[in-house]
Amino acid sequence: MKQILMLLLNFPALTGVSLFALPLDGLTDGTVKMELLRGELLSEAQFDSAQPRLMPDYEPVRAVFNKNSAELNPSLLAESLYLYKKPDSFTGGENAGENGGWQKSEKTAVLNTLVSISSLAGIQYYSASRKKQRVFYAESSVIDNPLEKNPQADPVFTDDAPPGFTLYARQKDLSFGDNVYRYDYTVHDSAIIFTQTNCTPLRYGIIPAAAKENLRVVVAVIDADEYFLIYAASLAKVPSLPVINKKAGASFAARSEALIKWLAQSFAN
Repeated sequence: MKQILMLLLNFPALTGVSLFALPLDGLTDGTVKMELLRGELLSEAQFDSAQPRLMPDYEPVRAVFNKNSAELNPSLLAESLYLYKKPDSFTGGENAGENGGWQKSEKTAVLNTLVSISSLAGIQYYSASRKKQRVFYAESSVIDNPLEKNPQADPVFTDDAPPGFTLYARQKDLSFGDNVYRYDYTVHDSAIIFTQTNCTPLRYGIIPAAAKENLRVVVAVIDADEYFLIYAASLAKVPSLPVINKKAGASFAARSEALIKWLAQSFAN
């Protein structure tokens, strides 16, 4: 576990009052909590199994995961879990409201980070096969729709957000090339969750890696006392070929880790 392997339901929208933070003890078991508090990025990768081992004990996250797992019946699952101490720029921690939860401005800042698709361009991950850092997304932008693919500015929320909404993105990564993805978001009292789904088939060159909608990446940012608990799970159905399994396992696991690192870096800026 210690090794790094590399969101529509009608929930309440953002409000102007303090919301309840979730206690860390109720989200993870004792062993996982201690590892997280030591600053470890926890990761798990499984083949032929979609039983999550690192998922926080929070029903909205479980509901999104189970929905995607039931639709996909994945052959690969890669999870990552990380505990991020809220920076001073946020209103959490010592500056939190009377209920200990994030304020409206803090939650809006998190949401704007999660919809800043363009900021994914240039992020890096460690390639185990190449034994060096490698650019994950060379290009990344919001687009108007999967057909015209006209670039759009990242949305910016300044007030209440809808409980659920969808964005489309065009992203070029060094493993799968130039593809279109759908991002489905849901906003909850104590978390913001999105699911990234591939709208185009993924390939390693000419080799098929995942058919349309056969990759789902679930990412959740949960308000946990003075921390953000960040969970990422890549679910994929890939061809049952040893070479594909090995490459896809490493690439999809790297997605979870890279997304968590992107979020942590964004919160710090």
